[in-house]
Amino acid sequence: MSKKLSPAITKKTVEKKPRDPKKTGKIIFICCLSVIVIAVAVWAAVGAVSAKNIIDPPRRELVYFDGPNELDMVYEFFEIKDFHGSDNIVGWYVPSQDYYGEYVESEKTVIMSHNYQSNREMTEFDGLYLIRDLVHSGYNVITFDYTGSGNSRGSNYTFGADETDELLKVIDFTCEKYSLDKIAVMGFAFGAGPAICAGCQDDRVDVIIADSPYLDLKSYLDENIAVWSQLPDFLFSAYIKSLLPVFAGTELNCSPLAAVSTAQNKSFLFLHGERDNIFPYQNTLTFASAAQDAGNTADYKVFSEVPHCLGYIYAPDDYLQTVLTFLSDNMN
Repeated sequence: MSKKLSPAITKKTVEKKPRDPKKTGKIIFICCLSVIVIAVAVWAAVGAVSAKNIIDPPRRELVYFDGPNELDMVYEFFEIKDFHGSDNIVGWYVPSQDYYGEYVESEKTVIMSHNYQSNREMTEFDGLYLIRDLVHSGYNVITFDYTGSGNSRGSNYTFGADETDELLKVIDFTCEKYSLDKIAVMGFAFGAGPAICAGCQDDRVDVIIADSPYLDLKSYLDENIAVWSQLPDFLFSAYIKSLLPVFAGTELNCSPLAAVSTAQNKSFLFLHGERDNIFPYQNTLTFASAAQDAGNTADYKVFSEVPHCLGYIYAPDDYLQTVLTFLSDNMN
């Protein structure tokens, strides 16, 4: 008996439908668009964070527990309340005194204007020691924290834009509180901007001392945003510059050179380190020339081999003597 052979099992062939090119193109487009959107969002976030960090950097804490007293100076704490709403300004009034902390009457006062990411101690160049030298030489000294710096309330450092108004407010307050007569303002680096601009505006200020000043804030920022952000210039700088006024809440306009060029009856001393890699020492020469051309008294000193704003550290005797001689000659 013969067996019936089973039919061979054949694999069913599945026919593949051709891909719809429109659907494929749509998927590719959506993927590309998603990548672009994510890249733009990351770019925008990185730029925004950078701009915010430039305008509102971490505060430098005060080092001295009891301020000038730790260097054997008597002093008085003051506070200007309700400045810019709930903001305030705090500072120290350090009167002229001898080496034993005994008060020595003086009608001459120097008001300090600190740098970006600094405070009223100005420890980056031993500021309290400079203050001690000044008060032992017959000058009252006022030093304070700008809003957003040190122990003052508020936020943001605007490189001279708002700080000019704040310094004028300090001059008003301290003149009334301490009956100040002859006034000098002394600013350091970015703090030199408001010192020059406020000093040129206020008739009560006789002498303006600027250590390592910039010429014009807008021009400086236009050329150096990439240095501050540490991000590629062609990708981020224009965007970050557009955000700075937004985070600052004000236009970043401050032109010390313009102020000096139109100043009247002022005495200027410009100090600079030859090896300044932030603001070139030639700025000081430009300032002195502009001040003299406007009919003001002006002098300058460039300290050989000294980096940015460190004249008092690298050449303390020469620095102090230059300052004291100029103050003595021009605060009569």
